[in-house]
Amino acid sequence: MDFAEPVRLDGSTLEGGGQLVRIAVALSALTGQALVIDNIRGNRSGKTGLKASHLAAITTLAELSGSQLVKAQVGSCSVGFYPPPREHGQEARQINSKIDIRLPTPGSVFLVFQALYPYLLHSTSADQIRLSIIGGTNVSSSPSFDYVSQVLIPNFARVGLPPLSVRLEQRGWGMGHGQMGKVIFTVDSLNVRRGNGGSDGHTPTHEIDLQRCRRGTISKIDITVLAPDDHLDQSETGSQYAKGNAKPGRSKKAARQHVNTVEIDKAETVREFMERYTHKSLRKRLKELPGAVFTHRSSEENDLGVVPIQTHTTEITHRRSCMYVLIVAHTSTGFRIGRDGLYGSLKGEPKPKKRQNKPREDMVTRVKGLVDECVDYFARELYDPLLQTSPDGPENAGHQPCVDEYMRDQLVVFEALARKLRNTNQQDLESREDERYWSLHTQTAQWVCQEMLGQK
Repeated sequence: MDFAEPVRLDGSTLEGGGQLVRIAVALSALTGQALVIDNIRGNRSGKTGLKASHLAAITTLAELSGSQLVKAQVGSCSVGFYPPPREHGQEARQINSKIDIRLPTPGSVFLVFQALYPYLLHSTSADQIRLSIIGGTNVSSSPSFDYVSQVLIPNFARVGLPPLSVRLEQRGWGMGHGQMGKVIFTVDSLNVRRGNGGSDGHTPTHEIDLQRCRRGTISKIDITVLAPDDHLDQSETGSQYAKGNAKPGRSKKAARQHVNTVEIDKAETVREFMERYTHKSLRKRLKELPGAVFTHRSSEENDLGVVPIQTHTTEITHRRSCMYVLIVAHTSTGFRIGRDGLYGSLKGEPKPKKRQNKPREDMVTRVKGLVDECVDYFARELYDPLLQTSPDGPENAGHQPCVDEYMRDQLVVFEALARKLRNTNQQDLESREDERYWSLHTQTAQWVCQEMLGQK
């Protein structure tokens, strides 16, 4: 089989993870440029090569674009992606308006979506596409449903991408629980904008340029808390009884009596404590930041907090290990800044002991560890004192990105495609971002786009 000469990428470059694969294959499908990636996830400790979620994304893109795959299997450290020949100026096409994907394990549905979205956005055969993915919705080291719905999608709209929505059918938690979730995306392609001449109120895609966008100040903050409604004093074993699961040798009547006892107990639940503690920890930490970070900071507000803080979502989970917190700041320029924490994934998180005679103290320690680390990361996202002065002098300092660290790398591919449409590779040095804020993921995304599109 004869293939066009491919672009070859070393999958261990920079961050060297799955993001490199997702972006590269999406751009290959879009541009018609053949691609070979070697050393896939070469910078990962433990197992390298393609995971099931990577394979699902690559296989779907191949089916949609009519591309040929070589060595595409779980665990493969090299993969070839060969789109069909495409005439100059011809755009990629997506055939089906309904796409259904089911992952074999609770891998992140949103990392699969990340790979597919650039291609679906540029579809020329469907105005609107329904994408259903079954997998994990709250998974370590990946965007959660809550982050996607409250931060990513609003920011996509803010920079001018067409309407996009996501609906949660069921949550799917990773962390070894094996609980599958399901989300449904409704994607409006750029074909809609082409058809109505850009009269939909959105900024044309070719004008996307984050270098010119400013973050502004923080006007309000939302909190999302997902945690069980077990009481803090309840043991892990008691948690199972509360769900009506009787211990072997224990009568159903005894189990029901235990449930009733729990229901009439007025003690604070894990979820209630987590919500209250998040508000308290956040208010305390924000008061340590400079007033210029916030839209308004009057003396009256200092008693209640630097800006309004409200609970956006509070939701019951059914396992004591299924705990999640998300903090979202709204900016004066219309962007969202988010930071989240999933129990079992943060660095400084206290781990429960195998035998614990004090369930309340144990659960309080877990919640505080999760919340405090998330709050600290969020505060540094708003203001990092180590990045306030430029080593080259204030006249050479760039500005802070308008979005958070996680969001910034998600937008790189759309910026690069916009520059390609404008046929420009120039940047306004007076409106540039401070590169010290760029994560390794952002730098990796920029490198892939440069290799695939020739765009810095």
